[in-house]
Amino acid sequence: MQRLRVLLLCVAVLYGALAALAIGVRAQTEGGEAVEKTDAPSASQPAQAAPTAPPPQNEERPHIAVLLPLESPAFGKLADAVKRGIAAAAATADPEKTLPIVVYPTNDVAKNIVDIYDRALRSGAQFVIGPLTKNAVQAIAKSNAVTVPTLGLSVPDSEVILPDSMYAFGVQIEAEARQIARVAHSQGKRRAIVITGDNTLAKRTSQAFMDEWTRSGRLIVDQHAYTTDQGKLKRIRDGLATNQVDAIFLALDGQRARQIRPYLGKTVATYATSQINSAESTVLGQHDLNGIIFLDMPWMVLPDHPAVMTYPRLAGVFGTFDQERFYAIGIDAWRLAQGLLAESFSSLSPVDGVTGLLTPGLARVFVREPLPVQFVQGTARVVDGLSLR
Repeated sequence: MQRLRVLLLCVAVLYGALAALAIGVRAQTEGGEAVEKTDAPSASQPAQAAPTAPPPQNEERPHIAVLLPLESPAFGKLADAVKRGIAAAAATADPEKTLPIVVYPTNDVAKNIVDIYDRALRSGAQFVIGPLTKNAVQAIAKSNAVTVPTLGLSVPDSEVILPDSMYAFGVQIEAEARQIARVAHSQGKRRAIVITGDNTLAKRTSQAFMDEWTRSGRLIVDQHAYTTDQGKLKRIRDGLATNQVDAIFLALDGQRARQIRPYLGKTVATYATSQINSAESTVLGQHDLNGIIFLDMPWMVLPDHPAVMTYPRLAGVFGTFDQERFYAIGIDAWRLAQGLLAESFSSLSPVDGVTGLLTPGLARVFVREPLPVQFVQGTARVVDGLSLR
């Protein structure tokens, strides 16, 4: 009887061991598949250069530091798009001839950003790409911490002076507003009305347009707040002929522009910025926007552009056009970084980038020239022969 109990106990132990082994093997297999699905590129998502994690605080190794607000609830998705763009551009280069990329996640707090910037320098950063937001770029510019070439991804306010070795590149909607005003002027337009959205960016955009428009003696006939009130829209439309208006500027996104365009008609030339070319405006097509002239980057409107064709599109990754644009910013940021590592800012030749033609400008800020585009039969088509200068 005693022997039988011992035998049964041995069988139970052996069974438990086999079961544990089976579970362990299954867990390893499932874990391997999960990693493989995460890391292996698919046909729609080509391989990208993998940025490494920051080195330990006491370790120093040469690298390109990338400071992005990946921990920010407001900017995290856009920061991730920039990171992917940088990685995509880096993947096209010879790794033996370029510095490795190290990503330093930040939040929105200025002190946190400056502290992490300083940590990147102490860890051996030879070049810094970032930070991303205007406030963060200005915080670095004012910190007295800049000792290596640094490319901020937003253009600071005019009163903020970039220190030596710091440069700025970004997509400024206000700059697009000034450029589209020049386009309208090149077409002989003289009398404009402006329709402005209710957010801060829309107000800055409309002000930039009006400042540029009146600088050369042209007239802003009237400025209207965005509305869907049919009575107010009829009065705006009636005033177009009465006041001999020959240009309308919409400081609006695509969705709002689509809502009011039918009331304004299509006889008066209408202009906008890249904000009008948004994913939301494509839900029911863009035929209501036909004829509107705006500006946008090659990445969004010119798929056969030589630079655009070089880099992969991440199908199904981005949910908005803004994320696509920030992916393009990442691509061009890496290209500009390579140029600045090789020669001085003033010696750089213009870069025909995926965000536009990039030229060294005043105060170590890159000037970006997007493409003039017009909606034709619901499709955004590049317009040749229009001047942005």
